[in-house]
Amino acid sequence: MIFALVLLFITVAVLGTVLSPLWQRGGRMLTRGRYDRAVYRDQLTEIERDVARGIVRPDDAAAARREIERRILAAADEAEATTPSAPKRGLAAILGVVAAAFALTVYLALGAPGLPDLPFANRASPAARQAMIEDMVAGLATKLKANPDDAQGWLMLGRSYAVLGQSDKAADAYEHARQLKPDDPGIALAEAAALLAGRKVDDPVPARAVELLRAVTAKQPDQPMALWFLGLAAAQQRDFVEARDDWQHLLRVMPPDAPERDTVSAALDAIQAK
Repeated sequence: MIFALVLLFITVAVLGTVLSPLWQRGGRMLTRGRYDRAVYRDQLTEIERDVARGIVRPDDAAAARREIERRILAAADEAEATTPSAPKRGLAAILGVVAAAFALTVYLALGAPGLPDLPFANRASPAARQAMIEDMVAGLATKLKANPDDAQGWLMLGRSYAVLGQSDKAADAYEHARQLKPDDPGIALAEAAALLAGRKVDDPVPARAVELLRAVTAKQPDQPMALWFLGLAAAQQRDFVEARDDWQHLLRVMPPDAPERDTVSAALDAIQAK
């Protein structure tokens, strides 16, 4: 029912636009001669711009001007129609009724008004949607090869790879963006997160991630993710003093009701006697 009303509204709007010239009294009409003179004047203006830009030599421009001026004089001899035309309201009404009836007949014969709407996203299978996303990401990667200085493009590519679960490619894309914007700690943090994605609890924190996280805390000392993983990396290296410093710092900047406080407190308790 809603679709039918929408279809009716669109039909009326389109017919109103198409048939409005028949419904109204015609105004002053341009003849071919008047139209041609307008075009020739634009050509004269274009010639002046080309001369100013050095595209056309003055001698060639003068010859072109003479030819266009000759055409303007020839076009000036044509008469212009000034008599307004009478409105054709009867014809407009007939055409409108016929068009609306034809559209309704075709829809009832070929359409399916009883079927519920099916959004496009639900028509494709998960595999098809995945393939579509991968094609879009591959297209972005290809564009960046031709324009490697696009920092925002590399950031977008990194996020796209992260969504697809391709962490290594995401880290490489973020590295390209970081080289273009080395003072942005957010990019370094995103690269470190990509390097740490999918790791197990007992897996060592990669040295590349540690370096990136230290660069982040140099600019953002209270960054929670950086403090946690730096403390974890220090504990793995049995540098328990640094680990305690990082995790105690993390507890100070965390909200009092943050559920992650229990995890940090448990990690501190585990190294308290070490």
